[in-house]
Amino acid sequence: MKTYAIILSMAAAGLLASCTTQSAAVREAQALYNAGQYAQAIPLFLKEAQAGNAESQLMLAKCCDFGHGVPQDTAKAAQWYAKAAENGNADAQNNLGGCYLDGAGVPRNLQTAFYWYNRSAEQGNAKAQNNVGLCYQNGEGVAQDEAKAAQYFQAAAKGGNTNGMYNLGRCYFHGTGVPQNAETARMWVSKAAAGGHKNAALFMQDQGWN
Repeated sequence: MKTYAIILSMAAAGLLASCTTQSAAVREAQALYNAGQYAQAIPLFLKEAQAGNAESQLMLAKCCDFGHGVPQDTAKAAQWYAKAAENGNADAQNNLGGCYLDGAGVPRNLQTAFYWYNRSAEQGNAKAQNNVGLCYQNGEGVAQDEAKAAQYFQAAAKGGNTNGMYNLGRCYFHGTGVPQNAETARMWVSKAAAGGHKNAALFMQDQGWN
């Protein structure tokens, strides 16, 4: 365990361009990770990560973030998220944005959080699109803009993100950033609820929409 913790803290020198397809080693590591065999997966991820594979860098970040096979360490997680994000991995970019938003492993910086969320959203990441929407809605890292918030919630919703569906529904319900429309609000909130969004289900109950 200590050996892996030391290895994960080392900077990967001479990173190459991120691989666009999964190698056999990455597939094997992913299978081990999914089976909960984290200690066996980590050396495989590490080798690929040091060769510049963004997906492996993302997975090492998750191991550090959630304490899978190594002691939980948000600072190391942020370092690996950053490597994967810089290599263009949209999930890592979104997660790195979350690190900066929460101050997890890095100093809290709302502008940097928005930057990485936006980089991910530009690649079509629905989670990031919802997060960009929240940044515009709350004025976090960017000037508050309810219309832009609704636009990003809509993109996230169309991408299948239940948070985006719920947030878009609430925009239509309250008329924030879009014209007030109870029918459209109900449609999006009900879709979020059908997707397992608990707050959406509670919102429907409160409105008597069940």
